[in-house]
Amino acid sequence: MTDILFPVGRMVGGSMYKSRPRIDDRTKKPVLKDGQPVVSYSFGVAIPKTAPTWQQEVWGAQIKAVGDAAYPGGMSNTPTFAWKVIDGDSAIPNKRNHKPCDQEGYTGHWVLWFSQGWPVELVNANGTQELTDPDAVLPGYYIQVFGEVKGNAPSPTPGVYLNPIAVALAGYGQRIVVNDVDTTAVGFGTGAAPAGMSAVPVGAMQVPSSAAGAATAPSPAPAATHAAPAPNPAILNVPQAGVPPSLPRKTMTAAAKGATYEAFVANGWKDEDMVAQGYLVIG
Repeated sequence: MTDILFPVGRMVGGSMYKSRPRIDDRTKKPVLKDGQPVVSYSFGVAIPKTAPTWQQEVWGAQIKAVGDAAYPGGMSNTPTFAWKVIDGDSAIPNKRNHKPCDQEGYTGHWVLWFSQGWPVELVNANGTQELTDPDAVLPGYYIQVFGEVKGNAPSPTPGVYLNPIAVALAGYGQRIVVNDVDTTAVGFGTGAAPAGMSAVPVGAMQVPSSAAGAATAPSPAPAATHAAPAPNPAILNVPQAGVPPSLPRKTMTAAAKGATYEAFVANGWKDEDMVAQGYLVIG
């Protein structure tokens, strides 16, 4: 096992914030532990070439030494040995039929893929301040990785692990959009609503997160199997016979997007909850 401070490179894929289930190379199924999938945070870094082979780079020689020690007897020299280093100029397609030389940011670089089962520590360029803002480090930005290299022996797929210990944001570059999807063109919201679906939370109030609080309020779907309740004069601001005029009025706000008071109540909302969320004004 060896710790290495790698040169500054450009992040070309993966995520510092989103995990993915680990897939077994042989079975192609998720790796399970205690019945739960094992997740991994992984990202790729393109480091400029300064030597004819990656093994001749200073950091490359250190990785090579770890692999050779983990699998002595020449096993590390086999073509299938997993070094976690890709030649960015290679025209040989990978398992997904993608050529490295066609990937943005790969040409002229060695591309290293780091992974581990928990989010990596992120810091500023000189390591004096932790970066806690969401999406502070994204593909396309320049980073420097302090990582750990160790052999994976014994394993049916011999190779090494590249585990990030800490990542410094060295600078900014043109964003690389990975698996970008135009959500407006997918067709969301065009299908028929299934029976029993409501556009407002059902049951107890669902307190949104600070990010979700900025989202537009949903409009409740009309109940197909229940007759609409009679209008409440107090809600409609209509004077009610025999009721003191001082009775507080209940008025739905624009945040309710046209949803009626009855629709919210039918889905488990209380007055204080609607007021707290900005859907109702009393008085």
